[in-house]
Amino acid sequence: MTMKKQALFASASVALGAWAFYTVNEISGPGFEPILAACTDSSIALEDFAKQTGYHVYEPKVGLGAFNFLVCLITQFLLELRKTPTDGLLVWGGVVVVSMTYCVMVYIEAGRNYTKGPIRYPMIVGLLGQLFGISVAVPLLWVPSYIYGRGYGPVPVLRSYSSVLLALPGIILTAIVFQADPDGYLWTVSAGILGGPLLVLSGALLWPITPITTESSSASLSYEIKATQKAYFVSAAIAIAGYMFLVLVAYSKYGTNLFDLWDAVWTNANGSVAFMTIDTIVLYISILSFIAFQSASAAFKAVLLTPIVGPAAASLVLAELEEEQAQAYAFRSGLKEEKDKRI
Repeated sequence: MTMKKQALFASASVALGAWAFYTVNEISGPGFEPILAACTDSSIALEDFAKQTGYHVYEPKVGLGAFNFLVCLITQFLLELRKTPTDGLLVWGGVVVVSMTYCVMVYIEAGRNYTKGPIRYPMIVGLLGQLFGISVAVPLLWVPSYIYGRGYGPVPVLRSYSSVLLALPGIILTAIVFQADPDGYLWTVSAGILGGPLLVLSGALLWPITPITTESSSASLSYEIKATQKAYFVSAAIAIAGYMFLVLVAYSKYGTNLFDLWDAVWTNANGSVAFMTIDTIVLYISILSFIAFQSASAAFKAVLLTPIVGPAAASLVLAELEEEQAQAYAFRSGLKEEKDKRI
């Protein structure tokens, strides 16, 4: 039954990722092709880029050389969202809100014992998400990797709290991108960081934090479990605030007319807005499938809570599931009660 369950969830996730890949390319491909051609044209000097191409100047320093084309591309992408301020903010903000759960989730799962496969390397998944879209990388790679390579047990306290902190720069940069003057250097460098490799590579700060050893006492593990739960609760609080803000933004323009809202972010949306709509929806579905693999009832609870608290529902449910992770770890490692010798 376990193997059948793994195959069912993994194949469904891969199908979702494949659909997202096909759809985002159908929607945004024609518009992005000339931009990509300009961004990869080495004959164009940086100081002449805007004049020769008609596109916005970009900051190559935040691309670290290898990802300069990505910074160039995302700068144009974010500029298009900026030019559709309400709809662009709604869909980009939607991904940011959902990512509060995702960021904590991927760094927590990467830090568990017995983890194997791509799930151990969230930066690689993140870079692929920057290149192809998070709606492609997460269901196509991360979720199946979790299904077949997930670990068990609590993670160090520092890792739990750091996973929340790593999500905060994205919120700050988003605020700058949608408030600052696009013609200014602050906007340009913020856009490049937001969509480039720097945010993803900041996960390297967690490399020195090794998984908890089996010698840890059950008393200290209880403390570490609570730290992870607090991380999810804090991410949920931030996500709820973001969700309420987006609801107010949507209401200010569309009132209670959900059909007009859907037309704006999907049916009649430009390529960038539609792309981000897919990213938001597919990322959240992927998180729900990650929860459902652990507990169908927990996923159902998250779905019921979503209209009330938004995507933060996933964080709230994952905080509850953390207790089950600890039980599975105790069973596998044969932990015994002993005096906590940690300082």
